[in-house]
Amino acid sequence: MVRSADPSKAPNYVIKAEEFLRTANASLENNLYNSAVANAVHCGISALDALTCSFKGKRGSDDHNEVLFLVQGILSPREYDDIRKQFTNLIDKKNASEYQPDLMGVDDAKNSILWAERILARAKTKLTQ
Repeated sequence: MVRSADPSKAPNYVIKAEEFLRTANASLENNLYNSAVANAVHCGISALDALTCSFKGKRGSDDHNEVLFLVQGILSPREYDDIRKQFTNLIDKKNASEYQPDLMGVDDAKNSILWAERILARAKTKLTQ
């Protein structure tokens, strides 16, 4: 489901994304890989919410993949394809890192943080253009 979002609140999503990313990195440093992945996932979600909130006054609320449909048209086709790949990789880790009994490893954490960093950087660049 897509929800309305106040565009003036978009910077708050960036703040949340940055906090999630800092927590993900701190978790990685402390070998808390499940936490690192989960926080990286939430960084990516918040970063894309900042974009869609700012440019469209909307955000996804049920299925996290909805945000990808909202992001279309905000980014160039090449940027969109890059973000889609990064975000899909992150979302694929969400369920496993938060709800399943299998544990995340160091590579899961490092990759998730890398994907989240890329998404956040792209979102911040687009928001300042």
